[in-house]
Amino acid sequence: MKTANGKRAISLFSIALAATAITWGGFSSEKAHAQRTAAAQRPEPSAAEMANRLAAIDAMVIKRMQMFNVPAYVLAIVKDGQIVFQKAYGYADLEKNIPATTDTVFGLASVTKSFTGVTLLSLVDKGLVNLDDPLDKYVDGLEGPYRKLPVRLVASMAAGVPSQLSREIAWDKELEILNSTPLASEPGSQYLYSNFSYRLVGSVIAKASGKHYLEAVKETILQPLGMSSTATTVIMEPTGRVAQAYGDGQGQGTLHPVSYKNPAVTTAAGMLASTSNDMIKYANGLLSRQILSPRAYQLLWYERPPLSTGEPNRWAFGFAAGPNQAIGGFHQVSWNGGTPGVASLLVLVPEKNYGLVALSNLRKHDVYEIGKTAHRIFFTGAEGQPEPPAQPQVIVPGED
Repeated sequence: MKTANGKRAISLFSIALAATAITWGGFSSEKAHAQRTAAAQRPEPSAAEMANRLAAIDAMVIKRMQMFNVPAYVLAIVKDGQIVFQKAYGYADLEKNIPATTDTVFGLASVTKSFTGVTLLSLVDKGLVNLDDPLDKYVDGLEGPYRKLPVRLVASMAAGVPSQLSREIAWDKELEILNSTPLASEPGSQYLYSNFSYRLVGSVIAKASGKHYLEAVKETILQPLGMSSTATTVIMEPTGRVAQAYGDGQGQGTLHPVSYKNPAVTTAAGMLASTSNDMIKYANGLLSRQILSPRAYQLLWYERPPLSTGEPNRWAFGFAAGPNQAIGGFHQVSWNGGTPGVASLLVLVPEKNYGLVALSNLRKHDVYEIGKTAHRIFFTGAEGQPEPPAQPQVIVPGED
């Protein structure tokens, strides 16, 4: 069997062998642990200095919202289980003149993947999923090389699942298209961000739990943490609290309403929507290690399966992880989400018991950079340098 780039895929035996014989390295090494410990022991800024930093964050958000014509933005920062900053800016609906609040519902897009990763690991904790099992143990209807891909590689974006298909339709009808599409790379050889990988993980969750994906997420995360305003934009629409989504052609056009992506298409890769208040509960729940076993948290935040090339893979179970030199080298766990009218950001620094959540109803790079800049100001007191996008953005012409 050959992949889309013409390379011969490794044998099913080799895939299984790699999954079982893999040695975990990278961020879980003794050296990395020592670096995280040393960073965490640095002194905290004084109360006066922190007040200045929070004031600088507020001023920066206001300035950039005006500069980049952002309709709504809600930012929250938690530390040691407490809310140290939370503020809603702008309008959830410009046409109806509805201000944004901390209870406004925004799309999460790919931040959904963190919920998917956590739910998958909870099933591992319960003995209902083995990460080294082949996909076809949990997903019916798979064909060809997809059948024997290890769940671990799929959940780490390293299985070679393609990032794009000929067309996107509801996931329950899309498997046929995926089956007819070659793998994009040899399993285990490279990181390749793919929404289809996490739609497959959602199917694993549904089969292993015996529940619909969203019901499994509710049972694992939403209900225990009291996140009653987290579902899909379709489910939350009757509340009247869903933000109107907007686009501006990635800053090249005028601001105008757009439609949210269909959750039947995005499913476990991007279907969720939430509020700032609920996402604070999520961040604090993760940081307090309420949801998973200690071993599962190691997999979620620190351990990453190395690629067969010897290169590290920073991504697994919904998060990119590693030291962020822009905040002093602290170990950071984060991801963002983006679909039409959605820009979301979740950043955790476990050793500092810190989390940041940013939600907006406009997608473009400048919007993501608002939250990232707030993050840098909190840790360093300075805005610092802009960061490159965390993930490739596939923009369909006319979509924004």
